[in-house]
Amino acid sequence: MRKAIAAAMTRAKRTIPHFYLSETIDVDPAIAFLEERNAGLPPDRRILLGALFVRAATLAATRVQAMNGHYVEDRGFVPSEVVNPGVAIALRGGGLVAPALIDAVSMTLEETMAGMRDLVSRARAGRLRASEMTQGTITVSSLGETGAEAMTGVIFPPQVALVGIGAPHLRPWVVAGVVVPRHVVTLTLSADHRVSDGRQVARFIAAFEDLVQTPESL
Repeated sequence: MRKAIAAAMTRAKRTIPHFYLSETIDVDPAIAFLEERNAGLPPDRRILLGALFVRAATLAATRVQAMNGHYVEDRGFVPSEVVNPGVAIALRGGGLVAPALIDAVSMTLEETMAGMRDLVSRARAGRLRASEMTQGTITVSSLGETGAEAMTGVIFPPQVALVGIGAPHLRPWVVAGVVVPRHVVTLTLSADHRVSDGRQVARFIAAFEDLVQTPESL
């Protein structure tokens, strides 16, 4: 597993001209939304913050097409008509896989959470489908609800973008001119300079931030 990851990531860094943009985002509205939505529900029916992030990234990708698709050597960038977000999953025995939620735009937030639970379960049991490993169009890697503040990821070829999201941290934040404690996350988008530049990436990040701060729209 480690050898395969090393080979793939070495090839990605050698052949893809990566560049990175980061933004710190207030996620208190999303956390409050989930706390209200999950109140009184059993664990298997609760929605986690990671599912909200995957849903926001999926919808942001529909607004900024340059983030969603594949770079093919003899054709250049081929945008995808569907959004199949790859979900980075750490395996219990070590290693990492990023199977895709197929056609995630058509899913609700609840269906996104259910789809992620299914992927995690089957990934750790070694029962992923080949299509789930090859049809991702953008990858989302989240450190969960505890852990490091930020991460910078390597793009999974032939994809052209990877969304890396750190764990929420409580920080002083200015709201309406007043400093208050807020939970924030640092988003770092790794992008392929053959396909996009800072303007497109900034548009994606702005769309993601807008969606996370209006979680009822998801």
